[in-house]
Amino acid sequence: MKKTVFISSTYEDLDAHRQAVWGVLKEFDVNVRGMEEFGARTECALETCLAEVDQSDVYLGIIAFRVGSIDSVSGKSFTQLEYEHAVKHGKEILIYLADEQQATVRYSSIDLDHTLLEKLKAFKATLRQSHTVNTFTDPNDLVEKLRRDFSRHFEAPSAEPSKQPDEFDITLNLVQDFLIMPKKVIGREARFCISFFDEPYPASRSLCEAFKMEYGMTVGSHITIEQPQFSRKRLPFQELYATGVRAEIFLELARTNRKSIELYARLQFSEQDVRRIQGEFFGHSYSVDEIFGDPFIKYVPAEGKSILLFTKVAS
Repeated sequence: MKKTVFISSTYEDLDAHRQAVWGVLKEFDVNVRGMEEFGARTECALETCLAEVDQSDVYLGIIAFRVGSIDSVSGKSFTQLEYEHAVKHGKEILIYLADEQQATVRYSSIDLDHTLLEKLKAFKATLRQSHTVNTFTDPNDLVEKLRRDFSRHFEAPSAEPSKQPDEFDITLNLVQDFLIMPKKVIGREARFCISFFDEPYPASRSLCEAFKMEYGMTVGSHITIEQPQFSRKRLPFQELYATGVRAEIFLELARTNRKSIELYARLQFSEQDVRRIQGEFFGHSYSVDEIFGDPFIKYVPAEGKSILLFTKVAS
């Protein structure tokens, strides 16, 4: 049976994102409900929203940095009330949160009022605690993740069967763009098949500073990328990093897996050059013999640094 998806989000700050969602959902055999189709109705706006949730099977929540309209009775946002109504009536829940470190947003799209920020913070904490949430950086990143997730939940229209693009092909195209214009796709999540070939190590202070990661809570490991297949003349990544709460998951993977493993990682770029990637928490001294360099070998300094930042294991 065809399912109905209700799109829940604030509007003005996420207009482009909502359009992207509508576009992706057209690729699947589902009905879509959202404020774009409410039209003029006699009931109040909140009653309209909750009635639309009632008639839907799936609640799709897209949350960024604004609270949006607030119900004067409960003091909660319409988005939160829609979510709570969906949970109460046993709807399927899909949650996407704007990445708080990487999302590209306008200053006007951020609530700065302390009271509103606390409401939003508490709502996001509830979502993270109750669901496996996904994050996005911009409409394009959201589209890719929605298409990937929707393909596991919904079927393509039977009259128009469509082959979903292979994720490794998407990754290959993303990385090719990244090699030329890294800022065009910075923060985008891509799928890789990798193998670890060395013990994990602490990330250096300079690396953490360049990528705004917490020093002492960031780890890395040397890897081999097996899929997608890149030209051996220019392997784009040779290390994988994880920071914060994902670091412990990463350590377990790096220490126990020497076989191929599929995972997702963000494409990250910094304009700062990072010559030392491994951190040293305990100082030590050593001596080496003086060696004259080969006159035919020259060091060409890097202009910036690119890394992969682990997000999750692929299902």
